[in-house]
Amino acid sequence: MFKKKKYLPLSDYPESWSIITEKITHTVIRINLGYKDAIAHPDYPVKMGIAIPVEEHDEIIMGIKSEIEDILNDILLKKNDGALVAIISGLEGQKFIEFLSYTKRGGINFAKIHQDLKDKFKDYEIQMYADNDVKWEAYRSFAHL
Repeated sequence: MFKKKKYLPLSDYPESWSIITEKITHTVIRINLGYKDAIAHPDYPVKMGIAIPVEEHDEIIMGIKSEIEDILNDILLKKNDGALVAIISGLEGQKFIEFLSYTKRGGINFAKIHQDLKDKFKDYEIQMYADNDVKWEAYRSFAHL
């Protein structure tokens, strides 16, 4: 009666990055809407966030943002362990950059990723968390789905 949804590995979903500006919260969200068909993917139930408080969003921070994006893609996508789905930039008040990913349960060494980023970007406070988010609520809220 009901067909079970077929999911692909995250690396098989298309890249479809969009920019969403939230005027009330003064944030800019760069989100890969290509993952909208992967929402609630049973193989990737863990939400991983990496946040960096920043003084200003300048060229140095843009370079760091690009470098961390590349690092996360190398760690997650190449082994099908997950994917970076959004980058959120807080522009006023407490300024920050946050990288939102969804990953497999187990197999991801969150502590090592965190330590490697802290070692590489010594001048910045690298914050990290990992939580269950089996329905991809964070992604859905940023994508307005």
